[in-house]
Amino acid sequence: MSIKQPNKRNIRKNLLRRFEGQFDLNRLDYSRRSKPAKDIAKVVGVIFAGGIYLIGFGLAYYSWTQKSIDTIMLNTFAFIFMIPATVVGLFAFLLSGNRREFPIHEDICAHVAAFEGADGTLWRYEPLLKQMVLKKIDIEELIKASREGRLIKMAPEDICTTLHALYQNLSSNSAFTNTEILEAIENNFTGRAEAA
Repeated sequence: MSIKQPNKRNIRKNLLRRFEGQFDLNRLDYSRRSKPAKDIAKVVGVIFAGGIYLIGFGLAYYSWTQKSIDTIMLNTFAFIFMIPATVVGLFAFLLSGNRREFPIHEDICAHVAAFEGADGTLWRYEPLLKQMVLKKIDIEELIKASREGRLIKMAPEDICTTLHALYQNLSSNSAFTNTEILEAIENNFTGRAEAA
């Protein structure tokens, strides 16, 4: 009597079900969720910059109409007031953007804390994660942080990008997901469950 080995498709389906049960990918879509906040922050920055410039130019124009300054001085003030207006607008943009992204950041961190738990979850996908190459993301550090239970301290943008790429690789028939890698991931989950 032969022992029936699970095939690649069944392992993939089981891993996808487990992945979709653990991670809420809509909640972890940082770029989609933060885009409206960034757009509003840009508008706030432009409004502040425009307001500062209009105040400065208005004062210079009023002085020019009262013959307190000449035309050359009015032109000089028109250019000089661009500097503080730009600085204030940039500061308003950064401050507004950070304040608007903070609740999104906190929500993602709460979700990361929920799925990571005490034992960690992301490191269990290590065989597939090590095959992936993502720009500007240190996957080895994410795996290490997940094993040590400090993934929540990592950048949420990196975690979100990694999880979306991981889901894409699991759901597609890419060259990364061969049977050995899928079985190794499955063993990471079952080995931990049997030890508990």
